[in-house]
Amino acid sequence: MKTFDIEPELKPDMSNYLIHMTGKSSIQSILKDGRNSKEGLIKAQIPKGSKGDNFKYKIACFTETPIFALGAFIAISKRRSTEKMQYGIGFKKSYMVQKKVRPTIYLDNKLLSEILSIANGSNSGKVNQCIDEIRALAHPLGETMEKQGFTWEREWRFVDNVGFYFDFDAIEVICCPNDEKLAIMSILGGYCDKIRFIDSWQQYTEYTQYIKNTESKGKISEILDSYDDDKINNFLVNCEEHIKTLTQYKDYLLSLKESAEQVEKEISELVEWKEYIDSHTASYCGHFSEELIYRSDFGETFCPQCSSDFNEGLAKYMSED
Repeated sequence: MKTFDIEPELKPDMSNYLIHMTGKSSIQSILKDGRNSKEGLIKAQIPKGSKGDNFKYKIACFTETPIFALGAFIAISKRRSTEKMQYGIGFKKSYMVQKKVRPTIYLDNKLLSEILSIANGSNSGKVNQCIDEIRALAHPLGETMEKQGFTWEREWRFVDNVGFYFDFDAIEVICCPNDEKLAIMSILGGYCDKIRFIDSWQQYTEYTQYIKNTESKGKISEILDSYDDDKINNFLVNCEEHIKTLTQYKDYLLSLKESAEQVEKEISELVEWKEYIDSHTASYCGHFSEELIYRSDFGETFCPQCSSDFNEGLAKYMSED
């Protein structure tokens, strides 16, 4: 198994995508700022948290957080919540590694200070060059900070004075509210056919609610299994709240059932469509036609055009003889 291809279905804390999170107006600008109509640009900037001249590098930021957990960026960060960062553009991690996007290096404050002092020294050559590359990817671990840093962001960086140019056909995922999907599709046009559009905030809400409901269900089962009168009496006092929680859990399960039925319907339609295409694809030329011609002289089917072309070629050959 290739590390960059590991999906959440196999290891829930992993993602095979890198996502650039942004706001509503910004995502449209990103898709329109490329050098031509087939590419976009995520502009590089010095991070807002940088102070003074300690960090001089312009970067474009991405996260390897699994899509179902991206909503945490809004739930945890007041700034991101205010900016309504429910939007994102995602690329395959293997593609991004080829483009020299690299994971952020979280270093404790002391080590990071030492690296910065070496980089600011008079030494020359490869040492300073290597340290400079590390410095661009380095971020304080935050072990002395009240909120303990930002390792939860699982950040990757692209270091460049301009930003990260990308072709539209490299986009794998677009995160956006469902009612904003059409506006983004109007910019991407035919490239949308291979892009997954996901409401990551809705996924996050459903997933976290599922966890809460599961924990509540477990506590109820534990209380009822214990046959402890005090615990059972306490449970009965809060019975209405428990019923409400279980009702939400039931509604969530029903929503999954509806989603599964919709997926099953789409699978059935795709299978039916594929069978239709296969049955109308000529075995000889591989062309699609609703009026295939079976030729016993070849024992294969032809589309009308190829059959006609073959007859004309044969007639010409015979006339030349």
